[in-house]
Amino acid sequence: MSDCLGFAKTAICVEAFRKLYILLYCFHNYEKLPDWHAENVADLLSAHQTMMFGLIDDAGKWRSSGVGVFRNDELVHMAPPASQIPRLMSDLLEWLAETENHPLITSCAFHYEFEFIHPFSDGNSRMGRLWQTLILSQWRALMAYLPVETLISERQDEYYFVLGQCDKNSDSTLFIEFMLQTIENALRESF
Repeated sequence: MSDCLGFAKTAICVEAFRKLYILLYCFHNYEKLPDWHAENVADLLSAHQTMMFGLIDDAGKWRSSGVGVFRNDELVHMAPPASQIPRLMSDLLEWLAETENHPLITSCAFHYEFEFIHPFSDGNSRMGRLWQTLILSQWRALMAYLPVETLISERQDEYYFVLGQCDKNSDSTLFIEFMLQTIENALRESF
């Protein structure tokens, strides 16, 4: 059997190519940040369509079935029923458009609520981070270049642990603090 460079169809190679494919579409989406409005549902769905095109059948559409988030064999989050997604996302985007909170807090709170709702069948974490970057870049354009995505990937286990703790406590404070620290770390590393 040949290795990935020989295009063997092993599970490891397929996953490696899937991640590369997603990465390419992530770059494409980050280039589109200036064209999108964070509170616009059509822009959110379009971004998901672009990011997940060819990977899932329902790219750019709200999920139509129940979904849970698992770490190994343990259920760490059971998302709200699919029938509630349109209303929950409408409420969240309306809150985003109307909130008077500081954009740093707003972006973190939105990110948490987005992950809690889990509106898509796949790609929710990437979309949550992308949308947080969009919110921040609409506040300060330079924030579009902040490597928050990279810093989260380096602390992914902690990211998911904090999300789980917030779910258990029904309180997003810990996640907001985690993300603010991540943003501060990214700023320190960048400048």
